[in-house]
Amino acid sequence: MYRSKLSRVLEQHAGIITPKIVAEVLQVPTQESGRLLARWNKHGWVHRLKRGVYLPVSLSSTSTEPVVEEPFLVAEAIYRPGYIGGFSAVKHWDLSEQIIETVTYFTRKKIKNRNPVYGGVRFRIKTVVERKIFGLNPIWVGSTKISISDPTKTIVDLFDDPNLVGGMTIVNDIFSEYFESEYFDFDLLLNYILRIGNKSIFKRLGFLLETSFSANENHLSVLLENMSEGYSIFDPATASTCTVSKWRLKTSQSWKALYDRKD
Repeated sequence: MYRSKLSRVLEQHAGIITPKIVAEVLQVPTQESGRLLARWNKHGWVHRLKRGVYLPVSLSSTSTEPVVEEPFLVAEAIYRPGYIGGFSAVKHWDLSEQIIETVTYFTRKKIKNRNPVYGGVRFRIKTVVERKIFGLNPIWVGSTKISISDPTKTIVDLFDDPNLVGGMTIVNDIFSEYFESEYFDFDLLLNYILRIGNKSIFKRLGFLLETSFSANENHLSVLLENMSEGYSIFDPATASTCTVSKWRLKTSQSWKALYDRKD
């Protein structure tokens, strides 16, 4: 009887299941759905990832460890409201060939463990304020709709926090793919930077465009006009021993050398 009830739930929700999902499918109170999940967990039919979040266990599985086949569902179930971003979005939009197994999720929730592991999958969780949650596209994983940052918002997030992908060298590689792609839209970039409210992005983007790309002079002028007065760190992943006065940036010797050779 209990197994048949679980089968009914899994017919509609093959991924992550919660007390709310069980209650809706079986038309039972949430208190009863919680008891059902506890019983299913005891029998080894589901695995408890976190309080209120369970992963079905395949009948053919011989392992005691759960296998997460759709990690986006796990992130969404535990950390929503929020969105898939960072390297996960980079890979989704095919802006890098690097293989990154970690799933990045931007959440409104305040959390302690920013690098949890569920079912052998590593997650990177970043807490953001509500005004930074925009520029999203819907994707479907099974019957669940999940938000993911669009290509331009993905890029702006990286310029906002280069540590998401390990520093500006990697951001540069990703931006190069974006710059040459159908997604590149300077006006949208500018709009998103203004909305996100971090004027260091104008400096980082301008410096990078002038150093590594065929920069449009009008674009550079707009970025210069919107910069803040003080000096900012170009790459938090490197030691900032040099300065670039034009872009009011503190940067590493290697980046400064690249900038000086741009002509």
